[in-house]
Amino acid sequence: MAELIEGRNAVLEALRAGVPLERVEVANGVKPDALVREVLSRARGAGVTVTQVDRAALDRVSPRGRHQGMVAYLPAFSYTDLRDVLARTAGADRGFVLVLDHVTDPGNFGAIVRSAEGAGADGVIIAERRSAPVTAVVHKAAAGATWHMPIVRVPNLVRALGDLKEHGYWVIGASEHAKQTLWEAPLEGKVALVLGAEGSGISRLVQSACDLMVTIPLTGKVGSLNVAQAATVLLFEWRRREESS
Repeated sequence: MAELIEGRNAVLEALRAGVPLERVEVANGVKPDALVREVLSRARGAGVTVTQVDRAALDRVSPRGRHQGMVAYLPAFSYTDLRDVLARTAGADRGFVLVLDHVTDPGNFGAIVRSAEGAGADGVIIAERRSAPVTAVVHKAAAGATWHMPIVRVPNLVRALGDLKEHGYWVIGASEHAKQTLWEAPLEGKVALVLGAEGSGISRLVQSACDLMVTIPLTGKVGSLNVAQAATVLLFEWRRREESS
């Protein structure tokens, strides 16, 4: 089902961020001010269909009643099957997959996908429940990386980790309470890196499925990084080792 983006500023921000919209609907009689003109210009430039509709039609579809005479539709995101990600590294000596254990903040999720794509990861795996889905907010935070990075949605993370292990992946969880530091951790070969939600961290069952837990050593007064920052550090340490090996 397509996602609805309502409000002129929200639609404009989506266009500016390169979010691939299905169509934009504008209410009859909307004044063509500078913001509206920019929306129409950017939509035309991106090949997005713009249609004029009755304001009552927007009232019916608007969940908050704040459409300001404009809504946009984002096509439903197509998740990748885990088997397709595993096939990408079948027979290879190396691979890197990020597994997110109930990361619910869409901004953090999008930032993680952006870092994963930039570092050359093979995929990002999330849970179907208690996890942020791919939405317009995620697309924006990812700066378009969602369209280049395979994102897998699974019903059971522990089972997914088992599948990864069967295909030669070493499962490493990140925790501020771990004894071993990132710099000492074995990141070579096939690695599935697990990151947990902020505050609660990796759940007990998922942690029990990890082969090893590592921490990012910090020397400042702040005791931890947020999940997106931690993911970026871990991803590019893996990338650094890949390029130096």
